Amino acid sequence: MALTKNREGEDIMESISTLSLNRWIAKEEEKTYIEVPFAVEGRIERIEVQYTYERSDGTTVIDIGLRSPDRIVGWSGGARNSFFVGLGKATPGYLAGLIPAGEWNVLLGAYRVPEGGCMVQINLKLVHNHPRWMKGDLHMHGVHSDGSYSIADAIQSGKDKGLEFMAFTDHNNASQNLSTLAADDQLVLIPGVELTSYKGHANLLGQLDALDDFRILTPEQAASTLQRAADKGAFVSLNHPFDSDCPWELGFDVPYDAIEVWNGPWRPLNETAVRWWQEQLVSGRKLVAIGGSDTHKPNPYVAHGTPTTYVRAEAESKEEILRAIRQGRVVLSFNTDETFIDLSIEEAGVGDTMIVDEEKEYEIAVKISGAAGDKVQLWSDRGLEREWIVANEGVYSFPVEADRLFYRAESNRYLAHLGVTITSCLTNPIYIHRLRAEAPV
Repeated sequence: MALTKNREGEDIMESISTLSLNRWIAKEEEKTYIEVPFAVEGRIERIEVQYTYERSDGTTVIDIGLRSPDRIVGWSGGARNSFFVGLGKATPGYLAGLIPAGEWNVLLGAYRVPEGGCMVQINLKLVHNHPRWMKGDLHMHGVHSDGSYSIADAIQSGKDKGLEFMAFTDHNNASQNLSTLAADDQLVLIPGVELTSYKGHANLLGQLDALDDFRILTPEQAASTLQRAADKGAFVSLNHPFDSDCPWELGFDVPYDAIEVWNGPWRPLNETAVRWWQEQLVSGRKLVAIGGSDTHKPNPYVAHGTPTTYVRAEAESKEEILRAIRQGRVVLSFNTDETFIDLSIEEAGVGDTMIVDEEKEYEIAVKISGAAGDKVQLWSDRGLEREWIVANEGVYSFPVEADRLFYRAESNRYLAHLGVTITSCLTNPIYIHRLRAEAPV
């Protein structure tokens, strides 16, 4: 096990297995392909391979690649000294995807071997699934609809912002997803589409072609179309539902998984969405709040990662990211390097349900980074429970009542140069489930 820190300064425990393998290649094996086996066990999200051999003579060439139990997953030839494959990322030339348990093989190509042979040293690192906060953007457009970004330009913009995943959601089209089939080595790419009708917009995430018809004008049509997308496995969010230009007018009795409460830079439409979401939580509903930049073209205010959607995922893959979003393990921040708030009550974190005993006392830990000067608020179904100005980053702990439905946090900041107050961070709730003592017989 290895203890490392993520970008928010949070300690995370990575379980890493390492293995060193040596293979002597004789001259007689020149122009052959050699397999060096190793075992994969458990839930692995990434295999890293690095190799060395003596090449000072300028003529020795040993090529390298990788084979899973099922197939060859990549080949570098002699162009790379190291590479990796992961669930959602991979070095160019290698396939990202499931990493099944079983016998894997490093492939060595004995292209040019010296007369006396040579030793090849292989170092392997197997990274097991482990939770971590990942930052991304779930809503954007490019040249496949009405935006100006090519897929490559959008990916580079995301990398420049420090994002770790991006969802491509062009209006009513799936062609952008077919243009992003190859895994990137830094970003997890999530296929998507924005259902864009005259009565409202909704993102369908996680499937290459989730939308069969965008022409929905009635609640009944919306319910049918969204259900078909959900049946294909798509994650459904209703986008900017209170936008005056394109509000959601098809009712909320349709199949959906989340509500986009934060669209682009902080604006009144987002304030309205958060108030509506709070009302749903107070009613006892568990509803995931997400955000997305809705970026179309280079703009100083509407840009990739504004807002940033943080997701606490078990692995770097679209499947694990979307699974975590479904669980509500989501925090929204107004930019990639700004305020971040994490919550915990004992072992329960954002998106979890905490089972409490009304006879016991509990504390909530509010872990804050990048927020000096922000006003942080703690909310429950009873309304605003507590607020304070952040003087220093760190953990703030408070006693909390067990007779609540949820606790969530948000923070705001006054921008003097614009003369406005914005929300700087917003967490999804920790939900509370109370154990009631049985009545005496």
